[in-house]
Amino acid sequence: SCNKTKSGKLPNKQSVRVEEEDDDDSLFYVPDQVEDVMGQLLLALADPATVVRWSAAKGIGRVTERLPALCAHDILDAVLSLCKDEEKDHAWHGACLALAELARRGLLLPSRLEDVVPLVVRAVQYDVRRGPTSVGSNVRDAACYTYWAFAR
Repeated sequence: SCNKTKSGKLPNKQSVRVEEEDDDDSLFYVPDQVEDVMGQLLLALADPATVVRWSAAKGIGRVTERLPALCAHDILDAVLSLCKDEEKDHAWHGACLALAELARRGLLLPSRLEDVVPLVVRAVQYDVRRGPTSVGSNVRDAACYTYWAFAR
């Protein structure tokens, strides 16, 4: 959760202290309801319905751009963790859509690209055999959308 300082300590239950470069401490209020909504949106990224995954990715991008950068790092970690299981094509698709939305909004900092780019490279090559067919074209398409968002 993003309700913590950079040191990992909880300042209190409902706020985030972010230390700026110029030693000016800023206090951001992040309601618990926002964390609950983000949790639901992250779960929806692995939904079987494409429209649900797409809407969740859009929602994650819109909410994240209104949160402190510390929270954006936590959200990015949660999105990246969706791709741990190669067999979950819906989760891979949703994660790529969310990464593209974050990139499109300028929320992927250069320091995090070393975590994101290898995953997108794997997604471009995603192909999982299921019986006589294979799945993965939607994941590959979403990975291309992510590349486009990087270039934008």
